[in-house]
Amino acid sequence: MRASWRSTLMAVMLGAVFAEGVAVAEPAPESLQGEAGTQRWTEDLAVGAGTSELVGTRDGLLRYEPNAVMRRPEGMSRLTGLFEFPPRTLAGPVDTFRPRVEAAVGPGQAVEVDVRVRVPGGAWSEWRTAAGDEAVRLPRAGTEVQVRLALIADERGRGPEVQAVGLEGWRDGRGTEEGLQALAPLSYRVYATREGLVGGTTANGHVIKSNDRFAALPSRRGLASNGGSEYQVRVCYSKTSKCATTSVWDVGPWNTKDDYWNASSVREMWKSLPQGKPEAQAAYQDNFNGGLDEFGRRPANPAGIDLADGTFWTDLGMTNNDWVDVTYLWTSGGGSSSGLVIDSNNANNDQAKGYIQLTGSSWASSTNVAGYYGTSYLVSPGAAVSEPATFWFYLPAAATKSVDAWWTAATDRSTAAPFIISNAAGAQLANVKVNQQLNGAKWNTLGTWSFTAGWNKVQVSRWVTAGTYVVADAIQVR
Repeated sequence: MRASWRSTLMAVMLGAVFAEGVAVAEPAPESLQGEAGTQRWTEDLAVGAGTSELVGTRDGLLRYEPNAVMRRPEGMSRLTGLFEFPPRTLAGPVDTFRPRVEAAVGPGQAVEVDVRVRVPGGAWSEWRTAAGDEAVRLPRAGTEVQVRLALIADERGRGPEVQAVGLEGWRDGRGTEEGLQALAPLSYRVYATREGLVGGTTANGHVIKSNDRFAALPSRRGLASNGGSEYQVRVCYSKTSKCATTSVWDVGPWNTKDDYWNASSVREMWKSLPQGKPEAQAAYQDNFNGGLDEFGRRPANPAGIDLADGTFWTDLGMTNNDWVDVTYLWTSGGGSSSGLVIDSNNANNDQAKGYIQLTGSSWASSTNVAGYYGTSYLVSPGAAVSEPATFWFYLPAAATKSVDAWWTAATDRSTAAPFIISNAAGAQLANVKVNQQLNGAKWNTLGTWSFTAGWNKVQVSRWVTAGTYVVADAIQVR
């Protein structure tokens, strides 16, 4: 049966085109492409990470064979598998790209190419999508880029087969860069629903567990890698006065190309809507688009964000779908590179990869100072004793990694809080002292070190001046 339908497929060359509403840029003349000119490269289909339905064949091809069905009415209309290639550094900066994808694509199937660029400070820009033969502008110029494939199956769940992926990039230099929001990240009041679906799989390949913590937004532009924290939201629920910070690991509700937090000039679809208003909300409340979503369905609610059970019930204290205030943290450039995050609350950790361990009885959980990662932070008074909070993280092989720390800042914090970094062999690599009165509510890079295979650690010591406090909130290893 499989052979018969595959025999009808044609090998096609797919170029690059933005989805509806995205500005495109044709290749610049050679004189405008910068010193490096056009740069070309080929991605290795054998190297990368994808959802479980993406199968590499003996012939070196990448085939999409969905093993799941639609999970909920407000989900994606067609099943989509993602495959993420490792980041690569180019010889010179690019701000425009064009993919060349060779694939067997049947009726109702599609292959799209997402690309993002690392911006100053180490964060990633939002993804930009190509699905045709036009060149596409990135939000910023940069030398480090990452490519992600989106393979879309037909209504019967049969997906395309990718044979080769090549790209070319250049610096156009003629238009104004989108940049990232300069001051505070964007915040909007939107309707939140509970995702649930324990045992299901999110768009980025995460298998949903009981009391899980993540969010879904109706656009792949802000979709983090599996287990990653590149794109995070801070959600606050006024009825309980609780807030939580969590990563975006799924796409939905209702739409899949509705980056409503962006200005109309860069919004992928529904450019006539006010910035900050989800299309599902406009369809539900105002009969926008005839009251229908992207796929012709009538939304049953005005939702602009889905929340996993742990975030919805435990962290925010929500009992029903309701309005929440959402801050899209990456929109100020405050996002992070993808990495392993270990939180101060072990309920938020995959403890096979990382966990926190406390020494002594002085560490207390708190939410008194805003800007904490996750659901709370740990704080301890200074004293002439170490009694550290230890963040353990596991590396299957020796690797060089950067370590970031997150804390809440206040005037009673230590100006020299010790972060002690050690490898799995027990050797101390560094003792970094940070001023926790400053730079709160964001990732701060402690440094980069060569770690050994096994359980490495970052310890926050309370050996600081009496009368001050140290905070252990979260670390990120990338």
